[in-house]
Amino acid sequence: MIYNLNLLNNHNKIEINEKVIIDDKIDKRIHDLVNAKVLGNIYLDSLGNTILKCIFTGTMYISDSITLEDIPYDFKIDIEENIEDLEEIYVNSYFLDKNTLDLKEILWQNIVLEVPISYTLVKDANIKGNGWELLKGEKKLDKDPRLEKLEDLLKGDD
Repeated sequence: MIYNLNLLNNHNKIEINEKVIIDDKIDKRIHDLVNAKVLGNIYLDSLGNTILKCIFTGTMYISDSITLEDIPYDFKIDIEENIEDLEEIYVNSYFLDKNTLDLKEILWQNIVLEVPISYTLVKDANIKGNGWELLKGEKKLDKDPRLEKLEDLLKGDD
């Protein structure tokens, strides 16, 4: 996904309509990326700035917050960036040379920001463990036998 920005001198815009494969970037938060597609343009605005405007969609597989199984999470990211601003900040990661842009790096940075902190597909699950249980709604807890004497002392003040 490498684009030559010199083409903007001859054309008004560079059309982007590609499937995205980012296998080399998969990490422990994003386990897989499928059906990823980017659609948009790179163009010159009225001030002569090079603008990237695109929509990045697809499905990422992340860990379920409760079961830790891989689950799908659909995303749609609207990206609008001034390429000159990116060039000053990320000159080594986005640009192969002065006028060649690696769009894959920009897409990866945006998808990392979209990963939810907590996400689950589990609805009304009865989740228990050794000595614990997930409570739902208003459920009264059993009395702790160690606190019975304290309760007796408090009843005496009535």
